Amino acid sequence: MTEDGECTHESVSCLNQFELVRKYRCDDCAAVMMCACDEEFGEKFLAHQLREGTELETQVRIPVTHGFLSGICPECRGLPPVTAPMAAIPGRTSKIKRYYWRELFFAVRTAQAMWDDEHPRAAPEDRERAHAQIEREVLDEIKQLHASTPRYTFTELSQAEVIERYGVEVEALSATYARAGAKGAQIVDEGTVISPEEFTARHYRNQGWSVLPLESVPFHVLFGVMLWTLIQDPRDPLVRMVGFGCRAAFEDKREGDQNWTHLPSDFGSLGYSQRRAEAIDRHFEQFIDEHIEWLFDYWVPHSERLRQYLWAHRPEDVERACELVAILPTATLIEILRYLLDGYWEHYLGWPDLLLHREGTFTFVEVKSSSDKLSEEQKRWIADNHDRLQLPFRVLKIHRTATI
Repeated sequence: MTEDGECTHESVSCLNQFELVRKYRCDDCAAVMMCACDEEFGEKFLAHQLREGTELETQVRIPVTHGFLSGICPECRGLPPVTAPMAAIPGRTSKIKRYYWRELFFAVRTAQAMWDDEHPRAAPEDRERAHAQIEREVLDEIKQLHASTPRYTFTELSQAEVIERYGVEVEALSATYARAGAKGAQIVDEGTVISPEEFTARHYRNQGWSVLPLESVPFHVLFGVMLWTLIQDPRDPLVRMVGFGCRAAFEDKREGDQNWTHLPSDFGSLGYSQRRAEAIDRHFEQFIDEHIEWLFDYWVPHSERLRQYLWAHRPEDVERACELVAILPTATLIEILRYLLDGYWEHYLGWPDLLLHREGTFTFVEVKSSSDKLSEEQKRWIADNHDRLQLPFRVLKIHRTATI
């Protein structure tokens, strides 16, 4: 505080490190502000983001009260920059793109705007080519900058460290691979070319296991079907209508109608599960062993809009989710759903490839071909499984003995 009682905002916390123009809340007076180092770019390109910020944990929108002030962000205070890597998704799997996403956006958008100003009459195809070239050049520049003077330290555990730290069982198989094609790694088995997942499934079926192919989407279906009455509860004051494009139309590369569904404004955040803790407990009281499969079947058609929103709409994925409900104990299903509720957008990826089951026992298997590595989402799931879910799990590695 100054002598006249005015707060100097000596201690601030970032509301949401994944916003382009970050907002900071003073720990003493609760004022919300932005750092002056973002002012020029923010006013030119992101004016719509300057009036309020969204708190990460709750998704509550909080008004900015003090605009841009000097010396607010960590770097302007002489501290290390905020490290906030984005999730690894198609098109953003490299560490440079995941860690430097904010710097890339600022630099690319600025350079593209300069090119547009210098070429006001450029044809759309020329503009598109120029913008793509700028993106490549900026990425190369940031790669070079990171190599010489890194802004961030990549501290993520390696695959070997994750397996050792969390005591993951690793089973090894050997196989002859087909030469790489458009579908990635392929294995030659009994005269046919199959995927590593199918090769693994054959291996376990020969041992007497039944095998259910999984990955993440059947869990999205499970979430949408079994929780739609909770998520879309009309008694929840934060539930509102949201619009989104037709998923099936997008997949078919055709025009589609706008879809609408009910969704709470804090959906997918940890704050949602904390805010709705009592309602969540009441919801799971309906999950009785002898009724669980009936509930799933009954709720499938009613959950369609929510499942569309979650990209969990395909019939084959609904069928696999139905099998999940039949195979897993009710207590296990509830724990999986609680885990997804505690931050859906952080937990919805990284699930294993296969579920093995026989005579009331089950185990999950992640399949890795000879050169394949665990993704960051898979590493995170393994850590969370060890610390919380505690589902039986192993990695199966298929080593290359020959290529034909």
